[in-house]
Amino acid sequence: MIDSGHQSPARAIAERFREHIAASADETEQARALPNGLVRALRTAGVFRQLIPTAFDGLGVELPDFVRALQCYAEADASTAWCISQGAVIATTSMWLPEPSARVIWSDPDSVVANGPPRKCEAAPQAGGYRVTGHWGFSSGSAHANWMHGALRRTSDNVWMGAYFPKSAAEFEDNWQVAGLKGTSSLEFRVQDLPVSEDWMCDFRQAPLDDGSLYRIPVALVFAVSFGAVALGVARAGMDAALELAQGKVPGYRSGTVKDDPDMQKMIGEAEMRWRAARAFLFETVEQVWADLAGQEAILDSQRIDLRMAGTNAINDAATSLDLAYKVAGSSAIYQTNPLQRRFQDMHVISQHVQGRPAHYGVVGRYFLGHPFKPGPMI
Repeated sequence: MIDSGHQSPARAIAERFREHIAASADETEQARALPNGLVRALRTAGVFRQLIPTAFDGLGVELPDFVRALQCYAEADASTAWCISQGAVIATTSMWLPEPSARVIWSDPDSVVANGPPRKCEAAPQAGGYRVTGHWGFSSGSAHANWMHGALRRTSDNVWMGAYFPKSAAEFEDNWQVAGLKGTSSLEFRVQDLPVSEDWMCDFRQAPLDDGSLYRIPVALVFAVSFGAVALGVARAGMDAALELAQGKVPGYRSGTVKDDPDMQKMIGEAEMRWRAARAFLFETVEQVWADLAGQEAILDSQRIDLRMAGTNAINDAATSLDLAYKVAGSSAIYQTNPLQRRFQDMHVISQHVQGRPAHYGVVGRYFLGHPFKPGPMI
């Protein structure tokens, strides 16, 4: 593991949970959800409310510290890190609720929020609020959440809003039969003609309840850099496993060990350089944007581009680094008993996520070629 020596409250919590998470990884994988004991411990430590301001009973963790901590969680287990990232980031949307509603959520020490990308989702105005009908996918952490957040369009003017409702109000479909990130319990959920009062709707055109730097960054970009950090942690753990295996492995039909093979040395060298470069780019970008936002009223277009680049690059270069390490391990890596296999499968679910989509390179390229910047749902 490579460490810059940087330590923070968020990183200290992550380090404290490292062994517990790693020891629970097999159970997480088999149950396709985080074990109850681990969830209780994470809730008690405030891990799912790290980004909520202290005035609302959160930890008030700064974004640079949060992404560094996510790498640590992901080195222990990808599914757990993904659930922590997903839950902590989507929870920030509660700061666009009316204040009494946000306080109801965060006065409960067990509160955890889950969400999912919208399919066909709409809110029809009615007396006192809305009638909500929607279908959302990939609700990571739904097994241990008690609140659901759903993005949807208001039928009267097509404006995007967010609805909060208890998990018990939703119907879930367990179709999470996947190769990687099995423990995230990323189920689909639906509601039909659910009455939701105005008090539980987020209007993202309004000022949030907190005016800190985090709430000047689009939620999609907070997700981008967070998932980038998870990808880096998964890659680091897989690369370390490959390095350990290479010390004594003798490939078939060869006389020397993997560590003495020039081709393997080249792949390990490239993997390490790509990983370190992606990590430096991600962390330095987040830290610079965070520092600059303290003196700004709003995020700049150039900062949006920087965060998009850093997040997407981290996901894709972490995947490339792990692929190189996987090749070094040879046929030994294909067995489920090899820790590299799970990392490989987890990574190739992460890299399929919309945050890692190659189309983002085109958005960045258009900006640098001088085309007008066009904010969108992912930037």
